[in-house]
Amino acid sequence: MSATKQKLKPSDMKIGGKYNWKSQPDRLIYLGRNWSGNGYWHQFKKIGDPRPVWCEVLDSDLHMLEETRSTGATHD
Repeated sequence: MSATKQKLKPSDMKIGGKYNWKSQPDRLIYLGRNWSGNGYWHQFKKIGDPRPVWCEVLDSDLHMLEETRSTGATHD
């Protein structure tokens, strides 16, 4: 993804990629688009949270996420 602010699309998502909700500090790892009870959802694990899936997002809500920009720090 480029440095410009683009809306994320399903085709932009990378398994293992790092994302966050816009303007939020929580860092998420993308697990993929998986079946979960009532349909397919984009699933994320929150860094530092023990749960295997922390949140699930519809295609139509991906625009509220952004790819986490690397700061060059070792914890990113």
